[in-house]
Amino acid sequence: MDNDTLNTASSLVRKAYSVFVLLLSPFVMFWCVEFLANNPMNVWTVSTIVFNILFYELFFLLLFFLTGRLRISLIAGDVFFLLFGLVNHFVMEFRSEPVVPWDIFSAGTAASVAADYEYSLTPTVIGCISVTFLLMALAMFAKLPVLRFRIRAVFLLLIIGSLSSYIYALHQDRFIKYMKFDNTLFTPWFMARKNGLTTAFLMDLKYLNVEQPDGYSKEAAEELLEDTGQTADVPADRPNIIVIMNEAFSDPAVLGDFETNMDYMPFFRYLHGGAENTISGMLNVSVKGGNTANTEYEFLTGNSMRYFPAGSIPYQQYMFGPKASVVKTLEEYGYTTIAMHPYIAKGWNRNHVYDYFGFDEKLFRDAFPDAEILRKYIDDRSVFSRIGDILEEKEADDPAFIFAVTMQNHSGYFDDFDNFDVDVHAEDCDSRILDRYLSLMKQSDNALYEFINALSDYDEDTVIIFFGDHQPNDVVVDPVLKLYGRSSSTLGEEEYLRYQVPFIIWANYDIEEKTGIDTSVNYLAAHVMETAGLPLSAFQAAMRSVEEEIPVISTKRLLGADGQPLSPDEESADESIKAFRYLEYYRAFDEPAETE
Repeated sequence: MDNDTLNTASSLVRKAYSVFVLLLSPFVMFWCVEFLANNPMNVWTVSTIVFNILFYELFFLLLFFLTGRLRISLIAGDVFFLLFGLVNHFVMEFRSEPVVPWDIFSAGTAASVAADYEYSLTPTVIGCISVTFLLMALAMFAKLPVLRFRIRAVFLLLIIGSLSSYIYALHQDRFIKYMKFDNTLFTPWFMARKNGLTTAFLMDLKYLNVEQPDGYSKEAAEELLEDTGQTADVPADRPNIIVIMNEAFSDPAVLGDFETNMDYMPFFRYLHGGAENTISGMLNVSVKGGNTANTEYEFLTGNSMRYFPAGSIPYQQYMFGPKASVVKTLEEYGYTTIAMHPYIAKGWNRNHVYDYFGFDEKLFRDAFPDAEILRKYIDDRSVFSRIGDILEEKEADDPAFIFAVTMQNHSGYFDDFDNFDVDVHAEDCDSRILDRYLSLMKQSDNALYEFINALSDYDEDTVIIFFGDHQPNDVVVDPVLKLYGRSSSTLGEEEYLRYQVPFIIWANYDIEEKTGIDTSVNYLAAHVMETAGLPLSAFQAAMRSVEEEIPVISTKRLLGADGQPLSPDEESADESIKAFRYLEYYRAFDEPAETE
């Protein structure tokens, strides 16, 4: 065999090898990403698998025709999908939900707290990394002739058109029904398990913008506000209002009773159980394990995350200028408004959002130079002490509204610290993580006792609302559920229990006591206003009318006036919910901020 023949054969073999690697890499990386997501691929149909792999193949081809270099394209694609899979893997460990498109807007906040979590190299992680490096090694020997720019441009346009058609199809209801994909927006983890992670991610792109409710118009929403007829005068004597949204404060006993060596929240239980001048109940929140900003948003605006895209963060996605809020209402009533968070100002875009809400003053980590540190965070006592200083220093006829978001109890709970004693122990749970969390609850309880005890003797009327933003992540509370043969992922219809935190409204003067209230965050500010003897804004009055028919609205729970969950059909037909959605959309996107 002459040299020309050998060279031709060698060239053909190399081209065949290169094409094989070009087809193999997307195929393998698809499986790696899904393995890292722990998706049950054995339940997928062949069409689901083929459709998912098609995207990976198109993506690698896009890189190839874009760069003209096969080796670079293969390595870049392998690295991109490995990183995507790893990020999703750890995000799911931390919050039990997969990566969604709007996570991009909160990447900065996520990076700032990423070091607080524990990352474990499981066999799946090690295996996928190893396979990716093997593919990269194979890519080193792959080479195809460099195509002319004009030819590459033609193929590039074809690939871009194919990818656009791919994504467009995923946004069409008829196609989704034909492929038997799931598009239940409020369960992104199920979408990823049923459809494949990448397909679910691309489907979610449709929801980056919030669609108007059916039949909505700005005029219809304004008519609802006009019907409230709010004419009450603002009283001359206005109490100070202190909102304490305590990081991750919750009572795991809502999931099932368990024994501990000591009560981890004795003072809070005393208040919550019917103490004098106290209103208490359970608060249905829309997040767990993280996304604190959404609970803030619900409280300050009166909106509910139920009708926003799952996993979205309004602070990051929908707030780019002044917004109506309870802050502006209280400013109109003569209050000085102060936002307080003892952590970085840029977290969840708060440095801008608090301005959009109209706070007169913002206090972040730098405003606490002498604060005590518990673990790695400024403790609750320091926050409460700063609130006390503000109350003592302000003018007597200048009522204050202080909105404080604490940081002491922020996850993770994996490490021990010299400045933190783990003194609460859960019996029969054998979980150091749970013990650390409960010990933090005890620290918050102690600080709350000292704070309220001090305010009992304060000479100005003051109302305090204290609640948690969410329960901790699954790894903390699952030892409690395990006592009952359950886990966070097997709660079924009782999943809402993972989204409940206790709350109290306490005053240092006589108010009517109430217990056993079952409500949601979007209604809470109106309850506080009524407790303080202040007139509700037109929006709050409209929401109180909705609350009479729909007492709980959250991402995981929707109750009718009879206290029973509403079915999807009942939800879509309910006139009160229709009114709520009109008002929410108006509030989020159409209402001039100054009209609040």
